[in-house]
Amino acid sequence: MSEDIAITVRLFASLRDAAGSGRLELRLPAATPVGAVWSHLPEPVRALGLPDGLRYALNHEWSVPGVPLRDGDEVALVLPVSGG
Repeated sequence: MSEDIAITVRLFASLRDAAGSGRLELRLPAATPVGAVWSHLPEPVRALGLPDGLRYALNHEWSVPGVPLRDGDEVALVLPVSGG
């Protein structure tokens, strides 16, 4: 039987604007992969579409989408930066 875990998601730029907050608390099934967080975000955020080049930071370190989440983890969704 799978238990739920509690994670914090940090959002920046347009993602934060769409969510109305830079920080969300989510409950997900244990071992949900980092990359699956997107599908659990509020509809206004998902309506923006999965951004090209989206990066994930897990507990303040860059991560790949397949890493399983654990209770208490913090995931930051980081958009690519443009300019020069």
